[in-house]
Amino acid sequence: MKLLWSSAADNTSRQSEAVYIPEVDLEDFESYTVGGYHPIVIGDTFQNGRYEIAHKLGFGGYSTIWLTRDNAFNRHVSLKVLVASESSQNSEAKILRQLRSVDTLHPGQQFIPHLLDEFSIEGPNGRHICLVQEAAGCSIAASKEDFANLMFPTETARSIAAQLIMGVAYLHSQGICHGDLHLRNILFRNPHLGDLRPDMLYQSYRLDQAPIIRVDGAAVEPHAPPYAIYPMHMNMPADKLIDPIITISDYGTSFMLAAERSPELHTPPLFLPPEDFFQEPITLAADIWTLGVGLYEILGERCLFETFNGDQDDIIADIISTLGRPPARWWDKWKNRKEFFTPDGSWIHGLERIYTPVFRPLHQRMWDMGRGTTPETCEWDVEGGEMQALEKLLREMLAFEPSERPTAEQLMGSEYMVRWAIPAWEQQLERNKAA
Repeated sequence: MKLLWSSAADNTSRQSEAVYIPEVDLEDFESYTVGGYHPIVIGDTFQNGRYEIAHKLGFGGYSTIWLTRDNAFNRHVSLKVLVASESSQNSEAKILRQLRSVDTLHPGQQFIPHLLDEFSIEGPNGRHICLVQEAAGCSIAASKEDFANLMFPTETARSIAAQLIMGVAYLHSQGICHGDLHLRNILFRNPHLGDLRPDMLYQSYRLDQAPIIRVDGAAVEPHAPPYAIYPMHMNMPADKLIDPIITISDYGTSFMLAAERSPELHTPPLFLPPEDFFQEPITLAADIWTLGVGLYEILGERCLFETFNGDQDDIIADIISTLGRPPARWWDKWKNRKEFFTPDGSWIHGLERIYTPVFRPLHQRMWDMGRGTTPETCEWDVEGGEMQALEKLLREMLAFEPSERPTAEQLMGSEYMVRWAIPAWEQQLERNKAA
């Protein structure tokens, strides 16, 4: 099995060799080096002054994303600046162009972002590809975190589920696997952000910064900026969203089916499909698994799979607790299986681990979604069939064998989609027309 997370010894070694003093909720300052992030501060301009940095939208391991003033069209846009080491081989712009160049009536195309512009810049850390897109709002994950009970209203959740399934179905119809469909890559559109006047920006969104400091006290420039910007807080709590529309973002690790080699996934561990743990080929079915995990969290309160430490073995054990025993080739290959299961496959109780997965099958987890714990209180109208339909759908999407998972097009015709998700989306469209 491949190592997905660094060991404590690796972390200790990394810390001992650290160049910068780290800060919480900011990008990894160690990536301000040759091949890494481009140093950016508020007010920087690109393309002969056309694009002016106004705020930070976010960051990832391979890019920083900025709210940028497009002075040519007098609007705010999103500017994604890739790390230099990935810029020469990154196919995100190509994929976005392909997805938007097709003339189709597929309902999922509307959930794909527009690539407005692309260019490259040279800096002290190398050459960086820059992608300009429409400025979006916060992620699904951030919206849930902004509301105490972590849940969307029922109709809102159903509509989001419909939009996401339609969007993935469109991607797959074009032979593209997203490869990183977790809830921080699904954004809500913010129709007001693009048109927000510059003089109102910082009244609406605080501009907080922290100095970047080297451990040895030396100057950080030119490889790092003198300060880092905290991402702007969109404040779009789940319970306050009115008829949200999603955008499926971040195609940095997406790939086309025609690719000759299986890609490396960078999805958060709790969303990873089991074939990745066991080093088997990644196909479109990986998106179906990740989508299933995400739908459970969108439609309910909590994550489907849970660990406190992100340990690979704990995640595998929790998946088995939820879905049952995996295929024999994986079961036999799992070296640390004996820490959780007896030779006959029985669950070991009283494990001496920091975190011990609890045997909790999928049917039980459906009741743990936060929508009610009895048929009398459950908001999902158990007698009417929604809970059963959703459980059936998730069980199919989370089949261990990738070949046994439904296609995205089959999801479009599923009972849950037809009877609950699509009607919620259509009702949202009707309200928007009437407004």
